[in-house]
Amino acid sequence: MIRCARCVLVFLIALSWCAPDAHAQRESFSTQVAERVDALLSFEGEVDRKALETRYDELVAFANTVASRAGVRQMDAMTRCEGALGIIQLVLSARADKPGELIAQFKEHPAFMIELGLLVHQKDNAPGVVELAKRLMDERASQLDAFPALGAAICVVHDMQGGKPYSRWVNENTPESGDPVAIFDFFVSNARSMTINPADLPALALVFVVDVTETPEQLQWAHNRFRGNPSIKDRFFEIEYDYLHFQQNRPKRVVSEPGDYNLQKINKYGGVCADQAYYAMSVAKACGIPSGYVIARGADVSHAWVGFVEGRGRRLNWNFDAGRYSDYQNLRGNMINPQTRDSESDGRIGVLGGAMSAQNEQVLASMAATRVAQRMHAGYWKLDDDAQLDEKGNIRATRGREIDDQLDLLKTTLTQCAGVPGAWDMVVEIASSGQMDEKQMDVWSRAVMQLAGRQHQDFAFDFLADLIATQKDAQRQHEMWEWAFGQFRQRPDLASAVRFNQGELWGKNGNLEYAWIAYNDVVNQFINDGPMVVSALGMMEQMLAKEGKRDQIIPVLEQATRRVSKPGDMSTQFARQSNFYQIHAMLAKAYERAGRNADALRIRQLIGA
Repeated sequence: MIRCARCVLVFLIALSWCAPDAHAQRESFSTQVAERVDALLSFEGEVDRKALETRYDELVAFANTVASRAGVRQMDAMTRCEGALGIIQLVLSARADKPGELIAQFKEHPAFMIELGLLVHQKDNAPGVVELAKRLMDERASQLDAFPALGAAICVVHDMQGGKPYSRWVNENTPESGDPVAIFDFFVSNARSMTINPADLPALALVFVVDVTETPEQLQWAHNRFRGNPSIKDRFFEIEYDYLHFQQNRPKRVVSEPGDYNLQKINKYGGVCADQAYYAMSVAKACGIPSGYVIARGADVSHAWVGFVEGRGRRLNWNFDAGRYSDYQNLRGNMINPQTRDSESDGRIGVLGGAMSAQNEQVLASMAATRVAQRMHAGYWKLDDDAQLDEKGNIRATRGREIDDQLDLLKTTLTQCAGVPGAWDMVVEIASSGQMDEKQMDVWSRAVMQLAGRQHQDFAFDFLADLIATQKDAQRQHEMWEWAFGQFRQRPDLASAVRFNQGELWGKNGNLEYAWIAYNDVVNQFINDGPMVVSALGMMEQMLAKEGKRDQIIPVLEQATRRVSKPGDMSTQFARQSNFYQIHAMLAKAYERAGRNADALRIRQLIGA
């Protein structure tokens, strides 16, 4: 598959290089850019929407001009432009009253303006973000200047309007956050005793800290108790497991006892894995540690554990092993991104470790350059021909908006900080346009495996799956999937997903023989390695049904029931999630359709259905 080893080597050498500190040399180029951006954010008198849109267009043209010329040491100029653009776009989306005054207020807090302008996402509730940002600027101005990234993270996570709380689902419980400003106060007042000072983390990571759903009192209890030695792995197993609920479906003590669902109640009464994970995750957040509630579906039952950041100094990485039992070590775990509310793989979240280990200026530069690449690709590339900027430190040849320019800028982005997932997403978007050639495709495929293939295989898989999907030729897709299968052979969940994707590929292209072989390989190789086998059997049954041969799935299912492992002792509500239960249930239905009711009854009695 890969024919350009030298290109890959050059690319990876570039990735390993870290750009100089953006503060090391303040060239006149950056000073000129700062002055021009400040002027474009200045308004006289009343500002209506039309005037703001006009100013936005002017700033876009200027930002494009800056991006077309900026060298590596001038990335701070690009960052300033993109942060300002993000704020104007936010104000426009929120339809804020007195937009000129609001932008003037943001200008009084320049670091916060840039952090929020780069962090805000199209999925954020713009009016809620503005409402909370204004509260922080009005009520906590000096603290916000000291903790701008923390303030930005709180704005995009707690962006519901009218005081509606941020909440999360933990089995039958829905814990809710307190007042966002009170949460900001908690982290600021305890910053020095936090395991990781919030001032030392980028906003991309802080969204996994501030998404707390406990009261400040509960957070303070956890902070006071564990700040010296949080040991998050121990916190998971500190909670006594409620075996009577798991095995006999008795009411959980943590919810059957009077009182609210909170950390101290869980600590007192115990719970199942969901409660253990929630407890450990919340303790981590109370100590300033990015963390999350991770869940995966195994061959027998779903399981929850905790992901958290650990390390020393600037060497920080995600750890997804606390409470992750052996049966789930090679399964994809998923977390909710607190900002977008999207479910993301632990591998994708893990890539953020690269951002936490970089200088914040580098993280912001990567985020800014990604936004520029998006405009390039979308064709919004009008330049400001009247801009007078110093040429010292500029790149030799100005950037245009060709594919090579877009990819070159993204390479620079990943050179600055390879831990910004959005930059990798932009590579996929370029590939989706059909303009990336085979050589470029191979280089980026190799690059992601070298960067993330060992530590963050789920992220690498997702990237490759999206990249492969951009190929129109079915044979080319098949060859890329074959290469990917070799890369993920040691991860049964990912290897089975490769085969499943190949089955879908050939099914859509009318080659039912190849599709059957791929699905059957999932059944033969991975029947006890995750839920993909149930989906594969379902696709095989659909293929037979379309040909009027649905009953022929019976021998396939019979063989599968002989090979699938039976889960251990657990209550029916958990057992029904297992491959054993679901495959037997499929066989019972197949028997019924064939009129073999006695066989169907026998299978249902076996699984207690």
